Amino acid sequence: MAAPSTTVGGYARTQATVAGVVNMVLNPAIDWLTNRGKPAQPVWGLDGLVVNFVITSLILSTLVGAFAAWGVRREARAGRLDLTGAPRPGWLTGLGLGTMAAALTVAVAWLLHSVGVTTASLWWLLAIKAVFAGTLGFVVARRVIQAHLP
Repeated sequence: MAAPSTTVGGYARTQATVAGVVNMVLNPAIDWLTNRGKPAQPVWGLDGLVVNFVITSLILSTLVGAFAAWGVRREARAGRLDLTGAPRPGWLTGLGLGTMAAALTVAVAWLLHSVGVTTASLWWLLAIKAVFAGTLGFVVARRVIQAHLP
Protein backbone atom coordinates (compact mmCIF):
# COMPACT_ATOMS: atom_id res chain seq x y z
CA MET A 1 0.00 0.00 0.00
CA ALA A 2 1.28 3.46 -0.88
CA ALA A 3 2.09 5.92 1.85
CA PRO A 4 -0.83 8.19 2.72
CA SER A 5 -0.55 11.50 0.89
CA THR A 6 -3.14 13.40 2.91
CA THR A 7 -2.52 14.67 6.41
CA VAL A 8 -5.14 13.58 8.90
CA GLY A 9 -5.70 17.09 10.23
CA GLY A 10 -5.94 18.59 6.76
CA TYR A 11 -8.39 15.96 5.60
CA ALA A 12 -10.59 16.38 8.69
CA ARG A 13 -10.60 20.19 8.41
CA THR A 14 -11.37 20.19 4.70
CA GLN A 15 -14.15 17.61 4.85
CA ALA A 16 -15.75 19.14 7.95
CA THR A 17 -15.64 22.60 6.36
CA VAL A 18 -17.28 21.27 3.19
CA ALA A 19 -19.99 19.57 5.25
CA GLY A 20 -20.56 22.79 7.18
CA VAL A 21 -20.77 25.00 4.10
CA VAL A 22 -23.06 22.61 2.22
CA ASN A 23 -25.44 22.45 5.17
CA MET A 24 -25.20 26.20 5.75
CA VAL A 25 -26.56 26.72 2.23
CA LEU A 26 -28.79 23.67 1.71
CA ASN A 27 -30.87 23.74 4.90
CA PRO A 28 -31.94 27.40 4.71
CA ALA A 29 -32.69 26.88 0.99
CA ILE A 30 -35.07 24.04 1.86
CA ASP A 31 -36.76 26.22 4.48
CA TRP A 32 -37.04 29.12 2.06
CA LEU A 33 -38.64 26.90 -0.61
CA THR A 34 -41.13 25.37 1.82
CA ASN A 35 -41.98 28.48 3.87
CA ARG A 36 -41.55 31.48 1.57
CA GLY A 37 -45.25 32.37 1.39
CA LYS A 38 -46.06 31.79 5.04
CA PRO A 39 -46.37 34.35 7.84
CA ALA A 40 -44.10 34.31 10.89
CA GLN A 41 -43.88 30.81 12.32
CA PRO A 42 -44.65 29.81 15.89
CA VAL A 43 -41.89 28.53 18.13
CA TRP A 44 -44.01 25.63 19.46
CA GLY A 45 -46.57 23.33 17.83
CA LEU A 46 -46.54 20.71 15.10
CA ASP A 47 -45.70 23.35 12.50
CA GLY A 48 -43.37 25.21 14.86
CA LEU A 49 -39.69 25.94 14.75
CA VAL A 50 -38.87 23.40 17.46
CA VAL A 51 -40.16 20.53 15.31
CA ASN A 52 -38.30 21.94 12.29
CA PHE A 53 -34.99 22.11 14.16
CA VAL A 54 -35.37 18.74 15.89
CA ILE A 55 -36.02 17.02 12.56
CA THR A 56 -33.13 18.91 10.98
CA SER A 57 -30.83 17.89 13.85
CA LEU A 58 -31.62 14.20 13.53
CA ILE A 59 -31.60 13.92 9.73
CA LEU A 60 -28.63 16.22 9.08
CA SER A 61 -26.44 14.57 11.71
CA THR A 62 -27.27 11.03 10.65
CA LEU A 63 -26.62 11.73 6.97
CA VAL A 64 -23.44 13.74 7.56
CA GLY A 65 -22.15 10.98 9.86
CA ALA A 66 -22.84 8.30 7.25
CA PHE A 67 -21.24 10.29 4.41
CA ALA A 68 -18.21 11.28 6.50
CA ALA A 69 -17.53 7.66 7.46
CA TRP A 70 -18.02 6.56 3.85
CA GLY A 71 -15.53 9.20 2.69
CA VAL A 72 -12.91 8.05 5.19
CA ARG A 73 -13.30 4.43 4.08
CA ARG A 74 -13.06 5.47 0.42
CA GLU A 75 -9.86 7.43 1.06
CA ALA A 76 -8.41 4.51 3.05
CA ARG A 77 -9.17 2.05 0.23
CA ALA A 78 -7.40 4.41 -2.18
CA GLY A 79 -4.36 4.46 0.13
CA ARG A 80 -4.59 8.15 0.95
CA LEU A 81 -5.50 7.66 4.63
CA ASP A 82 -4.80 5.05 7.30
CA LEU A 83 -7.72 3.80 9.37
CA THR A 84 -7.37 2.93 13.06
CA GLY A 85 -8.90 -0.51 13.54
CA ALA A 86 -12.34 -1.44 12.34
CA PRO A 87 -14.52 1.29 10.80
CA ARG A 88 -17.25 2.56 13.09
CA PRO A 89 -20.82 3.28 11.98
CA GLY A 90 -20.70 7.00 11.27
CA TRP A 91 -24.46 7.29 11.05
CA LEU A 92 -24.76 6.15 14.67
CA THR A 93 -22.28 8.75 15.88
CA GLY A 94 -24.17 11.34 13.84
CA LEU A 95 -27.50 10.27 15.30
CA GLY A 96 -26.10 10.58 18.83
CA LEU A 97 -24.79 14.08 18.14
CA GLY A 98 -28.07 14.98 16.43
CA THR A 99 -30.02 13.84 19.48
CA MET A 100 -27.90 16.09 21.69
CA ALA A 101 -28.42 19.01 19.27
CA ALA A 102 -32.18 18.34 19.27
CA ALA A 103 -32.28 18.41 23.08
CA LEU A 104 -30.33 21.67 23.10
CA THR A 105 -32.74 23.11 20.53
CA VAL A 106 -35.74 22.28 22.71
CA ALA A 107 -34.06 23.90 25.73
CA VAL A 108 -33.19 27.09 23.81
CA ALA A 109 -36.69 27.28 22.32
CA TRP A 110 -38.21 26.88 25.79
CA LEU A 111 -36.01 29.71 27.07
CA LEU A 112 -36.95 31.96 24.15
CA HIS A 113 -40.62 31.18 24.62
CA SER A 114 -40.40 31.87 28.35
CA VAL A 115 -39.08 35.39 27.66
CA GLY A 116 -41.86 36.12 25.17
CA VAL A 117 -40.49 35.04 21.79
CA THR A 118 -43.44 33.18 20.30
CA THR A 119 -42.85 33.54 16.54
CA ALA A 120 -40.01 34.09 14.09
CA SER A 121 -40.07 35.59 10.61
CA LEU A 122 -38.78 33.67 7.63
CA TRP A 123 -35.59 35.75 7.49
CA TRP A 124 -34.79 35.04 11.15
CA LEU A 125 -35.46 31.35 10.51
CA LEU A 126 -33.10 31.32 7.53
CA ALA A 127 -30.32 33.13 9.39
CA ILE A 128 -30.56 30.92 12.46
CA LYS A 129 -30.86 27.77 10.33
CA ALA A 130 -27.73 28.69 8.35
CA VAL A 131 -25.63 29.07 11.48
CA PHE A 132 -27.17 26.03 13.18
CA ALA A 133 -26.94 23.66 10.21
CA GLY A 134 -23.46 24.81 9.21
CA THR A 135 -22.10 24.40 12.71
CA LEU A 136 -23.79 21.03 13.25
CA GLY A 137 -22.59 19.71 9.90
CA PHE A 138 -19.02 20.76 10.69
CA VAL A 139 -19.04 19.27 14.20
CA VAL A 140 -20.56 15.94 13.14
CA ALA A 141 -18.24 15.48 10.16
CA ARG A 142 -15.18 16.38 12.20
CA ARG A 143 -16.11 14.04 15.06
CA VAL A 144 -16.87 11.09 12.77
CA ILE A 145 -13.66 11.57 10.80
CA GLN A 146 -11.58 11.87 13.96
CA ALA A 147 -13.14 8.68 15.32
CA HIS A 148 -11.92 6.80 12.24
CA LEU A 149 -8.40 8.16 11.99
CA PRO A 150 -5.29 8.00 14.18
